[in-house]
Amino acid sequence: MATKLLWIVFGIVVVMVFFTRRVLVSLRAGGWSHAIDEPVYQWVLEHQVPWAHWLATLFHYWGSTPGMTLTMVLITVALCWWQRNLWPLATTVVTALGSVLCTIVLKAQLLVVRPGGVPGGVAPPETFSFPSGHTLNAAALIGISAYLAIVLGWRRYARWIGIGAGIFVVCMGLSRIYLGHHWVSDVVVGLTIGVGWAAVVAILHFNYVPRPASLTGPGQKRTR
Repeated sequence: MATKLLWIVFGIVVVMVFFTRRVLVSLRAGGWSHAIDEPVYQWVLEHQVPWAHWLATLFHYWGSTPGMTLTMVLITVALCWWQRNLWPLATTVVTALGSVLCTIVLKAQLLVVRPGGVPGGVAPPETFSFPSGHTLNAAALIGISAYLAIVLGWRRYARWIGIGAGIFVVCMGLSRIYLGHHWVSDVVVGLTIGVGWAAVVAILHFNYVPRPASLTGPGQKRTR
């Protein structure tokens, strides 16, 4: 069983690395991602509307370090209280460390220049562009939070939790493109790595972290 799990984790990592490499090669060779990035950025510059700009700005601040930290603290405290132990905290910390490390290392190594933002919008950060850190971290952290909520007793709401998490992550990615802070390729790779890393942590958690048998769902009392 342990060997099978390791192969699954290895497979997910290989897919993430291969896809990231293919997108990067396409960017540098003028391939499909390069052909999409510039036209989409030009479209964004020509189609700024107040409500969409406001919403994108909201997600910009929500996905920043203070915004995501506060969000994850609230979610993690609720999950720890529900399970009555600190495993959700440990799982979230591992997920956060991995996603932030991936973001920092890839940006420093790949050195892709950001687009120039949009008129009247929040200025793009002075870091490099590839991949989108907002998208990668949102996908990893909200993804693992959704998994924990479902596996720790909220299975009856699994569909809605999954839909809510998916909408949040997609909106985060779209906001990065709409504000001109990232290319489409940055967001696609950030989403891929974030989901992949959340899947790796979820697989390890599901198979190696004990869960109380009495956790059956919200509204049901825990056996003592």
